[in-house]
Amino acid sequence: MADLTGTRVLLVEDEPVIALDHAGTLTDAGAEIVGPFPALQEALDELAHTQVDVAVIDYVLREETSVALQEELERRHVPFVVVTAYPKVLVRRGDEQEILAKPVNPDELLMIVQQAIS
Repeated sequence: MADLTGTRVLLVEDEPVIALDHAGTLTDAGAEIVGPFPALQEALDELAHTQVDVAVIDYVLREETSVALQEELERRHVPFVVVTAYPKVLVRRGDEQEILAKPVNPDELLMIVQQAIS
């Protein structure tokens, strides 16, 4: 099992049950959750004054995508994992971007987050 003790994870997910699932998986591995945030602007506002080590973000948030958040995370050199029910969508970084298809296997989520911060 991944050890994420001391890792601050920005969690951005607009589906409450999925957000709780991801938060539980990550906190069980020792991570500190920042969020979860259901909307793009809320996540961007939090990121403006909070340091995070990695982010787990849904690609589609209500009526918008998380592309602006991805760009801000890249600007800050914060690794991130995109989670989506639409794994075939064009995601900004192509093959370099970690993409997890919903429903997410908790072990896979932990493995990908661990790899992102290594």
